[in-house]
This record gives sequence, structure tokens and C-alpha cells, in this order.
Amino acid sequence: MVGASMSEPVDPPLPELSFEEQFAAARAFAMRSLARRESAESELANRLRKQGFDETVVEAVLDYCRGHRWVDDERYGAMAVRAGAAKGHGPIKIRFDLRRKGLDDGQIEAAFEQPELDWFELAAELLQRRARVADLADFKLRMKWLKNLLRRGFNQEQARYAIAQMQEQEE
Repeated sequence: MVGASMSEPVDPPLPELSFEEQFAAARAFAMRSLARRESAESELANRLRKQGFDETVVEAVLDYCRGHRWVDDERYGAMAVRAGAAKGHGPIKIRFDLRRKGLDDGQIEAAFEQPELDWFELAAELLQRRARVADLADFKLRMKWLKNLLRRGFNQEQARYAIAQMQEQEE
């Protein structure tokens, strides 16, 4: 190896993969990825692109996954709404996250059509877990808790309802 020049390739170049080989590799990657956690179509597509698969392979894999119901944006949206509510996030934050994940407005609205979720009660439960009733007697602390609920993605009406519910318990 002493006489070998530095410009010679050490390994021969890899042959170009056929569409079928790329599709099989991309499908296997998608299966592994979806086995770990549910994903939106756009998330899966982005992961496939980052792996270096071209657009035709990405679209073919997405079609395959849709056909086998491995990826479904409506199911993903409903799951994300329930998970966000369980974490104490409000509807505004959850909508923003779903839009960022690539769901359209119709899919987002369908995801929020879950009768078991009462955002007013969720805000009240969150406040009851975190705040003390005595905190709400002080205006500054009451505003702090109001801002906290707003930051978590609840709207003004829901946050004010939660504070009113907690103040009623004091009386």
C-alpha cells in the first residue's frame, strides 16, 4: 500500500439501486419507523427524504402505507388530540402542533370532534391540580395562573371558566 496514490478509491463505487430495491428499503424503514410510534404522512415523508430516498419512492411508500392503513392522518390527529389533552395542553396549542405536522384544516377539525373532551373541564382540572384556592384571592397570582393556562393553549373563555370554578370552591 506504500506505492498507492491517495486519489485511488479504496472501495469500488456502489451500483445504482433499482426502483424495486429502493422501494423495499424505504418500505422497511417506514415499517420500523411506524412500529416505534404513530406518525402523520408528512412526518413519514420527511423522514424518508432525510434517508435519501427520491420523491417517486417516497410517494410509492406513502401509497403503500395508506393502502395498508399503517399511516392515517385522521387517526393520527385524533390520537394527538387525546394525548395533548392528557398532557394538559389546550386546543390552541394542539391545533398549532397538528398544523405543523402537516394536517390540513379539515383533518384537524375531524380530530377535535371527540365528545369525551370538554376543554373547559380540562382547564379547570389542570388548575385544580396545580394551584391552591388561596392563590386565586390575590389578583397578581390569579393573573399568573390565567397566563399559565393561556400559555398551555387554552383560550380566554376556558381559562376564566377554570378560575371561576376554583373560586366557587372557596366560597
